[in-house]
Formats: sequence, structure tokens, C-alpha cells
Amino acid sequence: MLISCNKDVKITRSFCYWKTSYSSYSIDENKADSLGVNHMYMRFFDVGWNPYDKQAEPIATLWDLSDETNRINITPSVYITNDVLLQSTRPQLAELAQKINKRVTHILKTSKEKTLRYVLYKYGLQDEEKDACEKEEAQIFNGRFNEILIDCDWTVKSKDNYFYLLGEIKKQMPEYLLSATIRLWQYRDYETAGIPPVNRGLLMCYNMSNPTSYDNENSIGSSKIMKRYINNDNYPLKLDAALPIFNWALVFRGGKFKGILPDDYYTLKNKAFKKISENNYVLQNDITIEGTYYRNGDEIRLEQVSDDEMKKMIAILKNNVDLEGSRVTFFSWNENYINCYGINAISGYYSLFGE
Repeated sequence: MLISCNKDVKITRSFCYWKTSYSSYSIDENKADSLGVNHMYMRFFDVGWNPYDKQAEPIATLWDLSDETNRINITPSVYITNDVLLQSTRPQLAELAQKINKRVTHILKTSKEKTLRYVLYKYGLQDEEKDACEKEEAQIFNGRFNEILIDCDWTVKSKDNYFYLLGEIKKQMPEYLLSATIRLWQYRDYETAGIPPVNRGLLMCYNMSNPTSYDNENSIGSSKIMKRYINNDNYPLKLDAALPIFNWALVFRGGKFKGILPDDYYTLKNKAFKKISENNYVLQNDITIEGTYYRNGDEIRLEQVSDDEMKKMIAILKNNVDLEGSRVTFFSWNENYINCYGINAISGYYSLFGE
């Protein structure tokens, strides 16, 4: 009833793609079409602090995002650790902005060249037709990229350096809109956290509590926690919103966090795991999974936002955040996650916002 009483808004249906490799088959077009998805935030690379060279360095790069369909709009995303901000000098941050520009430009240039080769080969065109097609496809490719997202969980201590870096990135890449992720605490306590100097923000409505805590029920997200942070529309920056459709299985030994199981939904069907409650399992014997050793008695907490909780979280967003013309994105594009929730359920979540 709460959702139905809220004003519907026009949104863009979006997803996050956060893997380290990509091909034309990484995104199932039939699923994307069924969901009405026409935008992706795509992780290009991370930036970490090298303690030996004492400088920030791009790492874990997605070098190739060429795609023979050349159709979906993409926002390149760069994750920057807070350590980078705390350790870097201002000259180093200015240099980092140059490095980010150089790497993003290189990825897009090489991916465009490869995409155009795919398209021209597919149509088998020659001479003037080939030249005209290549020009048109190049324009389409360029039009798919008009924004850069910087992802960083900055702190009060690091915000000045972070905002300086964002300013330098804008200088280096003036042809792009610049957006930044906004954590829930940064949204609520914006007078303390500061407002990043960007065109728009991406409000991250997940990872709401510490997953390593044995006492948490669901660290990914809950409407109860969300209410503590989102209860007004005072944030002075246009926002998009990101919600979770991922799951994970957290392992605890003697109440202490030991790691995350891979492929949780499939692994937990193994007879070695005994279900003791709705979202909790216990390992009944020693086992090695993908090179990691787990012991008899290890406890596993399966976390996922339920359908009911997702609808409550969407209601909170609609009540408090102006999302007219915004993107609503789900983290993240993964066949297991999508199949777990189901196309109809995810499409229904989008529909709760409006068109």
C-alpha cells in the first residue's frame, strides 16, 4: 500500500557489471531485453596504493569490452581505495587523474577498434558502404559512453584529497559527465561527509553493515537499517540508486569470520552442509572448496535480500529520494544472481518505481 500511494517516476533500467573479463556473450541479450535494461555501469579497473613505490597505481583492469552488437550504454567505473587518498600528495593525485584518463581512453580506443572490426565483418561490406558503416558505428560507439563513475568510500579525513582528485579528473576528462558513489552514511551526514564536486551521485543501497560480524543477520541490506539513513530528500545532488540482487555465504569458525564461500547456492546443496535454519548451515566434515580448506563445525550464513525486504527498500527510496529521470541499477549482472531472483521478480522491482 505504501508503494502504491507514492508517485511513480520515469527511470532508466540499469545494471552493474563488475567482472574482470568481458565478451559479447557476457550479457545475455534476451535477459537484458526482457528486463528492459539499456545501461550498464561497468568496472574498468581499481586504483590501489603501492607501498613499495609509494604511489597509486591502476590494477585489475578490464582491457577489452568490445561487443559486436554495439548497443548498450555504458558508464565506465573506477574504484579507488581510501588508502590512495590518505597516502597521496596533491601532485600525486594530479598525476593519478592523468593515469585514469590515459587508461580509460586506451580501453575505449582499443575496444572501439575491435567492435568496428566485428561489425564490418558481420555485414561483409566493401568500399563506400564499408566506410559509411564504419563512420556510423563509430558514432554509435562514442555515443554509448558519456559519463565516468568514480567509486570510493571516502572518509571525513580523506574527503579533501578526494574532492581535489575529482576536480583533477574533470579537468583531464571534460568531455564526460562525472558521477560518484554515495554511501548511506555520506547521504545522511552530508554536512560532515561533504558533497563531491560531480554532476550526479549513485546512492549505494547495499552493504549496509559489517559482513565479518557474527551477530549480523544480513549485512547486504535491510529496510530497517535503510530507514536510519534515508528519511529525507535534502541531499543537494541529483541521485541515481543502486540496489542488491547478489548473495553470498559467509563462513565463521568459533564466531570469527573466515571468508566467503564460492558459488554459494550450488555449494550448499552438497551433503557436507547441514541446514540448521532458514539461512544458516553447518559443515559436517572437513572439505576443500576451490583450494580453500574448511573444517567440520564451520558455520555458514547465507545472505540475500528477500523479496519482501526489496519491496520495502524500494518504498523507502520512493518516499524520500527524487528519482525522476534517474537510473535504478541492480548489483550485479551475474547469471546465478539473475536466475536466483528471476526475470519476473527483477522486472517487477523496476516497475515499482514507475515507467
